[in-house]
Amino acid sequence: MAYLLPKKVVRCFGVSGVENLFIDKPMQIGFNEPLLCDFSANSYIILDFGKEIVGSVRIITRQVEGNNRIRLRFGESVGETCSEIGFKNSTNDHATRDMVVNLQTYSDMYFGQTAFRFLRIDFIDNTSALIKSIVANLEINDEKVIGKFHSDDKLVNKIFDTAAYTVRLCLQNGMVWDGVKRDRLVWIGDMYPEVFALDSLYKKMDNIDNSLDFIKDQTELPKWMNRYPTYSMWWILILKEHYNGKGDLNYLEKQKEYLVGLVEQLKQCISDDGHLDFSIIKGVENAGYFIDWPSHPQDESDEIKTNDEAAGVQALAVLTFKAAKELYSILGIDNSFIDGVIRKITEKKYSVIKMKQIASLRILAGIGDENDKKIVTENGAKGLSTFMSYFILKAVSSFGEYEKSLSMMKEYYGAMLDLGATTFWEDFDIEWLSDNVCGITKLVTRSQKDIHGDFGAFCYKGYRHSLCHGWSSGVIPYLMHVVAGIEIKSPGCKEIAINPHLSGLKHLKVTYPTPYGKLTVEHRVDENGKVNTTVNAPSQIKIIK
Repeated sequence: MAYLLPKKVVRCFGVSGVENLFIDKPMQIGFNEPLLCDFSANSYIILDFGKEIVGSVRIITRQVEGNNRIRLRFGESVGETCSEIGFKNSTNDHATRDMVVNLQTYSDMYFGQTAFRFLRIDFIDNTSALIKSIVANLEINDEKVIGKFHSDDKLVNKIFDTAAYTVRLCLQNGMVWDGVKRDRLVWIGDMYPEVFALDSLYKKMDNIDNSLDFIKDQTELPKWMNRYPTYSMWWILILKEHYNGKGDLNYLEKQKEYLVGLVEQLKQCISDDGHLDFSIIKGVENAGYFIDWPSHPQDESDEIKTNDEAAGVQALAVLTFKAAKELYSILGIDNSFIDGVIRKITEKKYSVIKMKQIASLRILAGIGDENDKKIVTENGAKGLSTFMSYFILKAVSSFGEYEKSLSMMKEYYGAMLDLGATTFWEDFDIEWLSDNVCGITKLVTRSQKDIHGDFGAFCYKGYRHSLCHGWSSGVIPYLMHVVAGIEIKSPGCKEIAINPHLSGLKHLKVTYPTPYGKLTVEHRVDENGKVNTTVNAPSQIKIIK
């Protein structure tokens, strides 16, 4: 079983022999243990395991005295691991991360099952102990990662690798989870960037099919997936994107009946003037409009977000029906009605006021305008959304602003890394940096704002905020498909065009998984500025240059 030693002690009190915790010893307790850590009564220690992980803590104990009770607090930040339940919205939601447990002499015990980087242990109720080892027990998917990205820009490489690690941690329980501390659920809308990322990293990932089937089986029509009508739309978009990448026609055909029923249900929700009214479907729980949290109005008085969210739902519907048209064609279903549906949807005119994610959806749906273009490009990384990062960066790239889009990605995701992130977060706002903020690896001082505990909104206020959320991995398909230029032209990668937009990079080498094996693409910019490309592809794939 894989385990990880602590990398450092953030702080401790009443502890001697701390250095022995960093020694890799046999994971077995014995009668003669010379390398022990001595915890006196009322002592505590805060350990840093160096990176976000999913799993439990394993404590191998030689001797314990007193009342045998310790308090464990797992945290994604140092601040969270020192918090009391309720303080800055600290919770035990979805996984218990704050608990009191009993130690035993000559024991080897596992405690907890959550996501964490930091662990605080308090020896309470007059408990003292001699401990041999405290290690993190890892629960991580061991499927071979094929997708690789390496360029001459170290920050870009680190962003790719961190995003890949983030989405890998979310492969739990045979499913694709949204978050690993909180939101250990199959949120189908959130899965879109996760699936797009996973299909860029792995040859085949059963977790994707399992999750698509799970949510479908839990959502008998006319119910909406996860209660959101837009999430049922995302299911169609995921189905199309996943088939495009892996070409599994047998799996797609199993979805035919549900797909047709869902498309018909969505069609019923379009009023004569193009308005999307999901309340038409009676007797079904309907959570209303939703694109992502930053663009979601908190109340009806928020006219800007109310307008923009409605525009986003319209754009998402256009993308959904375009995807349905492709899937119907593949499945041999008459799709002649769909163009008329799209025309009807777009009869209602919107003008986006503020939100970049909404403007980007409109651009990619083919209904954007100059105002949308202005919104997505102005103010750099301000207004980026972790969930919608792929759409925003691709939209900026779609009208030739390639260097700007890469710069926005580096500014936004690089800021999380600067704050100590080893996985990417449920949300992040560049404007949070306007305060004197403390990163996740230190205890905040009185003059500072806590980047974890003092920010966030909606369901992710304060320490409830997840610092490992799979939907933040949209940078992976952006880097693979836009920057490296791997464009899938026929389902299952049978035809691939190579059309790089290096965005200021001088050298780039990627490995991409296809159903037929690895595709390797290397780009080098010569002294004259010309991009020289080398491609090594399986024989079954036709390469278009």
